[in-house]
Amino acid sequence: MSKGPSDKPLERGLTDVKAALRDHARATARLRESEENLQDFGEAASDVLWIRNAETLQWEYLTPAFDDIYGMSREQALGGDNFATWLDLVLPEDREHVLGQIERIRSGERVTFEYRICRPADSDIRWLRDADFPIRDEAGKIAHIGGVGQDITRQKELEEQLQVRFVDLQHQVRNTLAVIRSIVRRTMEKSASLDEAAAHLEGRINAFARVQAAITRRPSIGINLASIIAEELRAAGGREGENLKIEGPPVTLAPNAAETMGLAIHELATNALKYGALSNRDGRIDIEWRLEQDLLRFNWTESSPYSFAPIERRGFGVEVLERTLPYELGATVDLWVAPSGLNLRAAIPLAAVSSQ
Repeated sequence: MSKGPSDKPLERGLTDVKAALRDHARATARLRESEENLQDFGEAASDVLWIRNAETLQWEYLTPAFDDIYGMSREQALGGDNFATWLDLVLPEDREHVLGQIERIRSGERVTFEYRICRPADSDIRWLRDADFPIRDEAGKIAHIGGVGQDITRQKELEEQLQVRFVDLQHQVRNTLAVIRSIVRRTMEKSASLDEAAAHLEGRINAFARVQAAITRRPSIGINLASIIAEELRAAGGREGENLKIEGPPVTLAPNAAETMGLAIHELATNALKYGALSNRDGRIDIEWRLEQDLLRFNWTESSPYSFAPIERRGFGVEVLERTLPYELGATVDLWVAPSGLNLRAAIPLAAVSSQ
């Protein structure tokens, strides 16, 4: 009995076809899943994802974030000549730059660039950063261009604020150096010897540094007048409640005013330590101030059982009190030495000292 041809090759062929169909079905399912995941990603993204036709520049894909960033619905944006619609949103002074970047993408480059738009919903100006790239077809031709648009308005605002602060810091540093140069120059001019100049200069620089440290700690709040006075008097050996009284309402000084007042208090305290109320145990200093209409009235009174001689040489300290306070703060100053000690009365315009 003869046998027909074997069916095994046919069976193997059918098995291979079935396996190929299963692989194709799995690949199709994976592709569909990938497309769905990509769409879900685009729908959830806070940045704008988009794809344009490289030839016509018409949008073919646009994610929902466009509505919030641009202040226009996707339906409006995708209608008609949507490239022209989008370009109209770009500020006129930025359009040439934008068009130049798009041409670079169409020629095969990946580019990142920034530009501004005016939202039609509220006329708000927004800064955007686009990261764009060419998309090639199977033949290698650039068929589409894609991009991710990010709203960087807040970042730009912070950069501007930092720039303003940097300029302010530069100004403050220049002013600080100018004050230090003035302190050094006037100390040398008013000192009788190098030893005297060195002693005075160290104290004045330290006093200025203490005020600068306070300004640095709380640059936007201002400096409390009572704190400046207490710190300078502590450095000179004064003890509040023993030989020292500091009394007055809260007054917050602007940085420049704090520098001037800090130097003035330092000179008063140094004089009291060397020649006045703090030079003996029985001496006392009463410091008080009050607010009167638009003036800060400041009083420094020294008392002691001993008599003090009048000031013979008008040094830098007296110059700070009699000339710098009026020049820097517009103060009216009355300074004199009574038998009981040095006295100072100053009427300072609040507008010149207050940080408020």
